[in-house]
Amino acid sequence: MGLQSTSVPVSETSEYEILSMLSIMQTYYLNVNPLQFRADLKEKNRVILLSENGIIHGFSTWSLVPYELEDRHLNIIFSGDTIIEKEHWNTMALPIAWGNLMLSALAKYPGRELFWLLTSKGYKTYRFLPVFFNEFYPSFERETPAFEKQLIDSFAGYKFGKRYNPLTGVLKADDGAQKLVPGVADITENRRKDPHVTFFEKMNPGHAKGEELVCLARCSQENITPFIARHLSVES
Repeated sequence: MGLQSTSVPVSETSEYEILSMLSIMQTYYLNVNPLQFRADLKEKNRVILLSENGIIHGFSTWSLVPYELEDRHLNIIFSGDTIIEKEHWNTMALPIAWGNLMLSALAKYPGRELFWLLTSKGYKTYRFLPVFFNEFYPSFERETPAFEKQLIDSFAGYKFGKRYNPLTGVLKADDGAQKLVPGVADITENRRKDPHVTFFEKMNPGHAKGEELVCLARCSQENITPFIARHLSVES
């Protein structure tokens, strides 16, 4: 049967679902504070739950934020906690659910440009970008355009304040910050054969201590890779 995805408002999540999500976070991340986890969850609009036979094996939280920059009317999908249990790392359930969410937002707000902003503590999160998008930033393949760089700096500064360093594009890790459990997604020599992974490590050398690379992609049908688009055309 495989994982099934469900997108639900955060306000409608059950205590069982919240505790399941918290348990997965505590398995894969250090320094997960239950009260802070609940507070962060309440700030999001919706959560994608990945489950099988009623058991949750992963999730991703997100908010849709209206934003104005240089007289351009934007919507920004801001991703929060995202984690899938290791035995399901190869599933397509999350990319398909996320892609359909993006298409839904485009259809609902046709007059607003849509961007996805995420922060990457680990290479696996960053590696989602080249799978899903033809163009994204920062990238080893191209320089970040001026507007996209300005949008990253503006929104990250608004959202994270002094934690964000516009010179590096990285969020500083506070004392006691969440970080991946050693051994979960380490960057090995074999992984470094992937230029995207090597670039992520170069841009975010402090990832192991919880520092996060701020990333951005334009959400449009033209920017979706053919591989993902084929799956969305089947599932939509």
